[in-house]
This record gives sequence, C-alpha cells and structure tokens, in this order.
Amino acid sequence: MDQSTITRDDRTEAYSFNKQFALRHVFRAGAVIWCKHRGKDYYVVFKSITRPNRGIQLPGGRIERSENFAQTILREVQEETGLECRIICPLGFIYFENPVDNYSNMQFYYIVRPIFPVDVFKKWKYIDKDMTKQELEIWLVPNDKDPEFLAAGQDQVIKMFNKWLEDHKKPEVKDNSVKPESKDFNV
Repeated sequence: MDQSTITRDDRTEAYSFNKQFALRHVFRAGAVIWCKHRGKDYYVVFKSITRPNRGIQLPGGRIERSENFAQTILREVQEETGLECRIICPLGFIYFENPVDNYSNMQFYYIVRPIFPVDVFKKWKYIDKDMTKQELEIWLVPNDKDPEFLAAGQDQVIKMFNKWLEDHKKPEVKDNSVKPESKDFNV
C-alpha cells in the first residue's frame, strides 16, 4: 500500500510530498555533462562494453557514506568519463520503486560543465576507475535528439535539462537604435 501524501497550499501554489522509502533504499547522484559547440547544446552519455545490458547512460552512481551529492557527482563523472568537471547547478531528481523486491532509489541530478574543452564529434573509450574496471565507450549527443534511447528514467532527466536550457535562454537583444529614414532626392 502506497503511503505517499501530497500537500498543496492553494494560496501560494506551493506543495510538498512525503513518501516512506522501501526497506532497501539507495541514494544515487548523476550528472548531465553539458557542452556547447557553435551555439548548439550537447550532453555526454556512455555505454559499457563489458556490461552492454546496462544500456546507454548518463554518468552517476551510489552516494558513498562519506560523500555529499556534489562529491559523488564529480567522482562519478571522473570515474566514468575521465572528464574533470565543475558543478553548474542542481537539476532535479527521479525516484524508482520496485515493490516486489521492496527496493527503491532516488537519483539526484546536477548540471556540470567540463573544465577543459571536449570535442563534441569524438567518441572515446575509457576504463571505469571504480572496482568494476568496466570498459566504457563515451560520446556526446545533441540535446535536440529524442532521449528515449537512454536507460530507464534517464530520458526524463534530459527532458528536465532541456526545460532548464529553455528557462535560462538569454533573451534576444533587440536593436533599438534609430535608423535614419532614406529620402529619395531624385529631382
């Protein structure tokens, strides 16, 4: 039986919710690694060559006991892509629940940017620096590509990212300078 509740304050349109986690619960953190090239936005994905059943993923992983979200994200990005990044801002979260196995996980996502330039047209291979030592293939995807190819739930993260991009789009600057009227002086 679901014990979630959503509380809404109609005066401010604010809401809160609560939900008890499953018996086996994991907190995870992930990143949308954001790159730009000639005005176009891209993000980094990877696929495990040694564990192909995991699908195409965004970088991320389990939050270790001694870490906060930011530390986990920077560590996981480095372990899974070799990229050194800086955090831009929190993006959102996704929640998974499997009542049959009494398992749930909450994944918090942040937007990060590489510290050094990345070639958006290049694929590279990298050996995961955690204990699994997976061989990974990494590449960039334009943000306007349909994200349905990503592992479970991660398409929703890219939809949040695209909304964030739209919300933070710089307004176009209008040219308000006065242009002289052209006059025809043909006599």
